Amino acid sequence: MPNTEPIFASTAASSRKRPPLPIWLFVAAIAAAAIFVGASLLAARPQAETVVVRGATVSVVARKTIRDIVSVSGVLELSRKEILTSPGDGTVERVLVDEGDQVAAGQELLRIDTDELEASLSTKKLSLEKLIRQGEQDEAERRFSRRQNEISIAAAERALTDARAEADRVESLYRKKFASESELSAAKGKLSNAEGSAEESKLKQDQAETLYLLAQKNQKVDMEILAAEIADLQATIAACVVRSVRGGTVYSLSAETGGTVKAYAELAVVADPQDVRAALDVPETRIASVSKGMSVTVYVGDSSYPARVETVAPSATSSSSSAGSVVRVTAGFDKKPERPTIGGSVSGEIVAGTIADALVLPRGAFLSSGNYAAAYVVSGGTASKKAASFGIADGSLIQVVSGLAEGEHVIVSDYRDFIHLDTFPFDEGK
Repeated sequence: MPNTEPIFASTAASSRKRPPLPIWLFVAAIAAAAIFVGASLLAARPQAETVVVRGATVSVVARKTIRDIVSVSGVLELSRKEILTSPGDGTVERVLVDEGDQVAAGQELLRIDTDELEASLSTKKLSLEKLIRQGEQDEAERRFSRRQNEISIAAAERALTDARAEADRVESLYRKKFASESELSAAKGKLSNAEGSAEESKLKQDQAETLYLLAQKNQKVDMEILAAEIADLQATIAACVVRSVRGGTVYSLSAETGGTVKAYAELAVVADPQDVRAALDVPETRIASVSKGMSVTVYVGDSSYPARVETVAPSATSSSSSAGSVVRVTAGFDKKPERPTIGGSVSGEIVAGTIADALVLPRGAFLSSGNYAAAYVVSGGTASKKAASFGIADGSLIQVVSGLAEGEHVIVSDYRDFIHLDTFPFDEGK
């Protein structure tokens, strides 16, 4: 009989017949193999992503003359305003208006208590009256003193005449040997005394006149000082009735009945609401392009108003709304807004010049896609991302500074669906 035993004898355990494998193991193995093969294929060759671009807008880079527009923001402010200040320290006696009220020229707005000022005015008036009375008394004494001095001078001159005659007589007798030398010496002594008395009386008169004139000069100065102080007090008292000079709207009121105020402190601001202008903040980097007289379009709410640059500040200030500095520029309206809100926000566009033959594209949604340094150029059924930079905006156009060439087709609609891709298929016809 033929030998049917295996070449190598198996043990009892190994010689037993194995049961068939479960079907789920075969399915799992096939799936794992498929995943491995798929991953290998993906690793070996990039997978093309399908991009669906709906409603895309394509525009051609063209050359046009555009305006150099400087975009600015700012507020409405009063170009002319009447600032009413306190004439001195005091207490507000009463306030007659409220903020927002319309007031006429000369209308009283508030009144400051003047009791202390009135008391000081009375004291100074009394001092001035005393000086006037003193001046009148000095004048009366001067007349009396002058008359006395005139009498003394006349008496001294008569005595001098008599002494001179006596001296001449004694000297004549002395020459004739009828008078002694001692008599001549005595006569000459009397003459000398008479001359001294006459000179002294005149000097006394001059002294009295000089002292009087000096006293009058000092008195006049004191009176002028008092008169000026009285006039100032009267003006201050009158100014304590605070009135508007031109009239208009009360834009601010910094006083209340019973409150205290300091000298020269602002009490109220009154202005005509039509005396309005735009105060605009120009980025420091663009101020070199701005000068007086340039046209400005100021946007107040939904309305636009033509204006012109009136002033340019000589220095820059830091901006609270941006990282850079700004220069304050004011613009006067050709046609002023109706019922302007002073302090309200505005925006504007200053026309700084024109740029001929500028490369431009429409200002599309691509500029707000979050990537201002790239654009998608369409060519041969493919959209490719290219680095680009953009400059000034003029209405619906934006200047292409670099990265794009004239005649290139550029997607100018929203980039959000494909901004992460460098290229993707694009059918421009659709």
